Amino acid sequence: MVKKGIAFLLVLTFVFGFSGCTTPQSTQSSGEVEIIVEEETIVQGGNDVTSSNDNVNSIISDPQTNEQTNQQSNQQTNEQTNQQNDQQTNQQSSQQSSQQSNQQSNIESSQQSDQQSNQQTVSSVPEDSSQDSQPEDTNQEPEWKSHPQDFKLLAFTFDDGPSNNMSRLVQLFSWYEGTGTFFVRGNSIIDDGSYIAMQSAIDNGWDIGNHGDNHLVAKIGGVNGGEATYDEIKADITNLTTKLETNLKTRDGAPYKVNLYRPPNIKPTENSFKVCSEQNLAVIWLKHDALDWDKTKTYNDRYNLFKKGINTWQDGDVILCHETGVIACDDTYKILEQLLPDFYRAGYRFCSISELMQMRDISVDEISGELNDVDGNSGMVTNIIDAAKAGKK
Repeated sequence: MVKKGIAFLLVLTFVFGFSGCTTPQSTQSSGEVEIIVEEETIVQGGNDVTSSNDNVNSIISDPQTNEQTNQQSNQQTNEQTNQQNDQQTNQQSSQQSSQQSNQQSNIESSQQSDQQSNQQTVSSVPEDSSQDSQPEDTNQEPEWKSHPQDFKLLAFTFDDGPSNNMSRLVQLFSWYEGTGTFFVRGNSIIDDGSYIAMQSAIDNGWDIGNHGDNHLVAKIGGVNGGEATYDEIKADITNLTTKLETNLKTRDGAPYKVNLYRPPNIKPTENSFKVCSEQNLAVIWLKHDALDWDKTKTYNDRYNLFKKGINTWQDGDVILCHETGVIACDDTYKILEQLLPDFYRAGYRFCSISELMQMRDISVDEISGELNDVDGNSGMVTNIIDAAKAGKK
């Protein structure tokens, strides 16, 4: 009986011992999961206890389910990556756009600030300060003209027009409650547009003076390059005066009267003075020269000339500039654009010659023709006030 029991136990031991060995399961193809199942057989006190993994089913995964899980995981990862990339791209684009917008805004703000700074120098600067805009005709006088004795008056003059620059000069001076004088040439008058530009200047308080119908230089404009005769000079002056007085009106609509003459190249002769005396024309020279005709001068030379004039130019001084026809008339415009505000703040005001004469109680009769030669004026007007003091020959 005992032997039978021992034999039985040996059989059991053999059977269960063999099945208790750890057997590796096959490794599945790509995408499948390797599965290992372990069982242990423990013999205690003649009793056999079999312990196996209780959660085998939870460890074994279905290959299809596993692939779906991987696909979902990959899809989620890709979506998150794409979202992050999109977010970064949007952020960068937004930052770049914001940066560009800020830069553009800063540039525009800087330009507006510069423009406002210039415009705020006087209260009369128009909101529409476009240089291309046509000046508005107005009879309203600036407040300073009610007490001109409190200011130093300058007579800016511009030669060789009319041209397209005429209207922008009128506009520029209007920003600083000022006017000036144009000395025009007959051979620069092209068509009705030239008269329209001159009439607009008159309506805005400017003078139109005579600079010769053909810009005849009296000292060298005669036959064979010699001195021009009395008749030649008289024709050059009279023909242009007739054109101007025929086609132009005063601000009040009356016929325009030309009473100013600037000799071409500032080279008058005795015959020039004789004609001007007969026609009651003041012969206007200059006190200060913009040098815009001088090819040897640089922009800085011209700028410094004007800059030094602030606080040194005198009441009644005449300044010679060019509207057109010379190498650097654009320099003159740019310099005036920069420095007129400084002149204004320094107590200067800008007038046509006839207006300055009126404000200083000087008549054209006092300064027409040839003056006494005082301080190298060569018989011409360099300063309106000094001309009246010099007297005529």
